[in-house]
Amino acid sequence: MEDPIVQENLMLDAVNILLESINDLPIEDETEYVNFLEARIARSKIVEVTRAVLSERWDFNTDTDYIFPLDPQGMIPVPTNVLDIVADRGDVIMRDWKLYSKSDQSFIFEEEVSCEVVWLFDFNTISHPIRHYITIRAARIFMARTIGDKEAIGFNEVDEEDARLAARRSEGFTGKYNMLTGRYGINNLARIN
Repeated sequence: MEDPIVQENLMLDAVNILLESINDLPIEDETEYVNFLEARIARSKIVEVTRAVLSERWDFNTDTDYIFPLDPQGMIPVPTNVLDIVADRGDVIMRDWKLYSKSDQSFIFEEEVSCEVVWLFDFNTISHPIRHYITIRAARIFMARTIGDKEAIGFNEVDEEDARLAARRSEGFTGKYNMLTGRYGINNLARIN
């Protein structure tokens, strides 16, 4: 059985949804971006919203206890697809795409550092509920900035909230959150005696 969704067309489909939101005609393929300003703006809006949404730390794009290797000079370079990073050592931050020790005032490390990392993924590689939410949110922003019709934007806000709820429901399934054992569950709260 052939896959009904061609992965390469997911961004194009999303761009066409944004164009439809302002009553513009869809484009047939990615070569048409060159000819249509609105299509280029729509695509850039999807990229912008993808970064914003993925920065929210979803289960699928967050790794805990992730170790970046030391390079030969003892530095720890951070890949450019990292949206956010928090080192287990509280004095280590990211500067100039490398880890930096504030207490040592140095980019040089003797050993690897464990981090919590939030990753940026390509729009075409993320799951449908997240991709749909990104598309609907981008459409609302695109519509607001392009035509500014408050009534139409109001309808789109309802769609956006529905899409966000579906994305969070999907997140709940993949994250297997549990109030007893999860990160924010009862067993992990400080108790006052």
